[in-house]
This record gives sequence, structure tokens and C-alpha cells, in this order.
Amino acid sequence: MTPGTPTATFRDPAGFLNLDGDFAVRTIHPSARDQVMEFVTSQFCSRLQDRGDMVAITVKNTPAGLQLLHPKIPVPTYPWEWTPSQWLSAAQLTLSLCAEALTEGWVLKDATPLNILFVGSRPVLVDVLSFEPWDPAPPNHASHLWLAYGQYIRTFLLPLLMNRMLSWPLELSLFKRDGYEPAELYKALSWKQRLSRAAFWPVTLPARMEMGRAGKRGQKELPPQPSPQHKPPELALHLINRTLSDLRKRTRRAMPVYKGSEWSNYTGKLTHYTARESAQKIEWVRHVLEDLRPARVLDIGANTGVFSVLAAEHGAQVVALERDAATAENLFRMSVWSRLPIQTIRADLARPSPAVGWENRETSTLLHRLEAQSEMVLMLAVIHHLILMDQIPLSAIMELVYTLTWRYLVLEWVPASDPMFRSLMRGRDELYGTLCEEDLLRASANRFHVLRRQPLKNGRVLFLFAKD
Repeated sequence: MTPGTPTATFRDPAGFLNLDGDFAVRTIHPSARDQVMEFVTSQFCSRLQDRGDMVAITVKNTPAGLQLLHPKIPVPTYPWEWTPSQWLSAAQLTLSLCAEALTEGWVLKDATPLNILFVGSRPVLVDVLSFEPWDPAPPNHASHLWLAYGQYIRTFLLPLLMNRMLSWPLELSLFKRDGYEPAELYKALSWKQRLSRAAFWPVTLPARMEMGRAGKRGQKELPPQPSPQHKPPELALHLINRTLSDLRKRTRRAMPVYKGSEWSNYTGKLTHYTARESAQKIEWVRHVLEDLRPARVLDIGANTGVFSVLAAEHGAQVVALERDAATAENLFRMSVWSRLPIQTIRADLARPSPAVGWENRETSTLLHRLEAQSEMVLMLAVIHHLILMDQIPLSAIMELVYTLTWRYLVLEWVPASDPMFRSLMRGRDELYGTLCEEDLLRASANRFHVLRRQPLKNGRVLFLFAKD
């Protein structure tokens, strides 16, 4: 098995999931069969699928038992590859689905970003076993409580809040499957931050209560307390909805405020491209897209998304890979606003997300998920960054790209005389000062052949390659 290839999930007591060809196959344990069938045959479940808020379901009875077949998401992503607005979008979907479910007699028992995947810019719930019946009638004394409340706080709200208050990267969720505990965050905050409106309720209050409980351990136990009185169904529904509404507000307020970065306004301050040269480059790529009409495009180093948009406007499903946080955030917001089929992944091709989880097989590597998923790969004004900033050899770059595309590669070659190349070279002329177009062609040999070549007046060269 390829390292990092996910195997069956095993954490859900109602069933487990395997990837098989074009489908994710969820096998249901016999003890959960009746409840699962009640949900998947409900009008509520059909409505969620029709809207695209939940992954599609095909029910199949097999000798192995009841199975639910879901179409595989072409390029699944994980929370550590999302921008803050993607986190917010996933959180809002989770809360809205829970609120809607309550009116249909169901409730979400899980609330974690790991239950959400993105199709383009749209979040989709993929864990259909997260729903369970909700009954506010007696003797269900806890009917006014959302049992997934604590998980939502740990996995959705607190990572966003710490990103805003302490600049902790959202990528840290890679190591925090069940999110942050308030007590650990309390230690990291200053007293001013602890008493702030944003942190007092989700961090300081529960952390101090935990400290109080720890201090009382070993003391004489209090007598058993009477069970809480049952809340009328209408009041129970009102209390949970008020909780969900409050979480929406707090999650929005936890969003960081971006002021941009060196790369988020990159195209607005180009000195190595005149307006005419930039227009020439865009027009050449436009003609390539018009002629070839690729179905799926991977835009590596997408930056502001000019070429991602261009590809999407020509009918492609686009995956836009960008490592700069502010730029990726702007890119995702743009894709939502434009309603174009562009999926943003905040990741670095030179340091891709690894496989994690039990035996490194619960979530797969980014490169495994991207492999052979695109008919065309765009690498515009990016290859010199990989060579100079990450010190990746040309041959290694071309070998990797060969695995990512099943047909075409559009690449911009930046010569050693280019101002941007020289600024990134940082005096390492002996190593990189003699790199030339012939080196690129040698690195492409036995992998790609040139279909088109377009020199630009600034010395850069645009290539359209096809796989051998």
C-alpha cells in the first residue's frame, strides 16, 4: 500500500468507511442499521443531498451488511490546509445543519471540521452518521443541551480564536484532532487577554472552573444532587437554538483580521512586468485554455487567482494551491464571491501536508491526494521560487509535476537575468547563475515534450508541455 494511503476509519461506533475506486464505502454495523436507514430514507436527508450540503448517498445491501456509497471528493482537504474563511464556512454549515435537523427530529452528535470537505468553495458534510434522533419529550432531561457543544468549542472556535489572539497557525490542528483544551490556552494568554470579551467565556471561565475542581479533589464528596427538571419541548428547542445562535456570533468574532502580505498584492506592484507584457501572458494562457478546454486544472502558486479564474471561466474545475496565508484567504473569498468552481488549498508544494493519524493512514499526504487529479497543471511564475527559495533541483520539480498531471503542463520559465530571479538568488551565482532554458528542457526529457513556446519581451518564456 502507498504510504499515507488512508485505510478504513474505525472511530464511529455505527460503522466504518473504506475508499474503493470512485466511491467512499461506509459499512454500517448491524446494531445501527435501523437508525441509519431511518435517517437516509427521510425527506430531511434527501433535502440535504439535493442542496449539496451533504454528500450524496446510495444505499446498498450486501452480504457484508448495509453499505452507503458516496462519490469520492476529487481532492479532499483537511482543516490544516484551510484559510480562516474556510474554517468559518465549515463552522456555519455545521451550526445551520444542526439547527435545521432539530426541526426534523434529528440532532448532530458530532461537530468537528474533520466532518467537512470542500467541493470548490462550498463546504459539504461527509459524515452522514453524525445525525441521531432528537426527542425533547420526557424523560430526556438533557434535551435542551447540545451534546456536541464542547467538541465544537475545542475544534472550531478555539483554533480560530487563538489564531486571532496569539497568531497560532491553523495548521496546528494537524496535531490537535480533538482541538484545544481551555486550560492549556489559559496558560498561554496574558491577564488582559484572559479577561477580554473574546476569551473569558470559552477559555478563562472553564479553565478556572477546572482549577477549582482540581483543588477540591480529595475533599468530602457532596451528596447527590437532584436531576434537573424536564424542559418543555418548545423551551428545549429554544434553548438549543439560542446556543447555536450564540456560537455563530462568537465564531464570526473569532475571525482574524488580515492586513495583507508581501504576496497578497503581488500583481499590483510588479516591476518585472509591464502592463503590455502582463496582458500578453494572460492572452497566451487564455488561448491555450480555449484550445484545450481542460476539465480539471491545478494552479500551483495561484497567488491572486488570475489564472485560476481564467481556467474556471473556460469550464475547468480548479484547485488553487497557495502557500501565503493572506493570499490564500483572499483567493478563497474571491472564489465564493465569484461563484466559480475554484477550490483553495493553503499549502506549500515544497513542504506538503504529511500523512497523519493511526499508522499514518487516517489522513493521506497532500501529494497523494493531488496525484493524477488534473488534466492540466499551471506553474506560472513559480518554478524559480522552488529552485531558489526551497533549493529543489529542476529534475525533481519536473518529476513531481509529471505525477500531478495526466496530460498538460503550462510553465513560465524565468531566466537568471530576470530581476526577480536575481533578488531571490542572494549572491549564489555559482549555483544558479548559469541556469537556462536548455536545463529546463533536459529536466523535461522522457517526461514532457513541448507543444508551444512563447517568449515574452521581458525575457521570460511560456511553455505548453504535454506528457510523453
